[in-house]
Amino acid sequence: MELANTLYGRGNEQIDFLRTVRWIDEWFTLVSAEHGVTAPAGMGRDAERVRMLRDCVHSLLSAAVDGRIPDKVPLERVNGFAAAAPTHLRLDWTGAAGPLSRWLDTTTGTTAVLGRIATCCIELLTGPEAGKVRRCQGPGCSLIFIKSHPRRRWCHPSCGHRDRQARYYRRHLTPGAFQ
Repeated sequence: MELANTLYGRGNEQIDFLRTVRWIDEWFTLVSAEHGVTAPAGMGRDAERVRMLRDCVHSLLSAAVDGRIPDKVPLERVNGFAAAAPTHLRLDWTGAAGPLSRWLDTTTGTTAVLGRIATCCIELLTGPEAGKVRRCQGPGCSLIFIKSHPRRRWCHPSCGHRDRQARYYRRHLTPGAFQ
């Protein structure tokens, strides 16, 4: 979801937060630290593949939000990224903690990271959260989020605040009030 949201806006008003190698490296550093995972240094060296996966994930999530069948190309590409970095389940059993399982990638580097992201996209679109994928209804916002509360309509409280302000001004201010 976060990778898809690095393409912000619609039409000619899109902002690409992965437009440079440096920005890609910074984004992966921030997201890796936030989620406690390790992304190899230099993800930006594979900028074309990173952006391609982002565009495909964005396309698939948008199709889910809009209730339509996605194009075949992004579907095939996400499956290709996931297949390039297969994982396997590993059982660990140390001490009183009992048995623990964790997923291990069979590849390393950029291929492993992009494969894991593609796999997460597939799991999101086919898992229990699939029906909760939404596009923010805040004015000017295009971010995609998972609806965690029945009344939630925005990706962030600031979008909700802007939406409420816009509705207030539409109700209470007449044209020419600022002249």
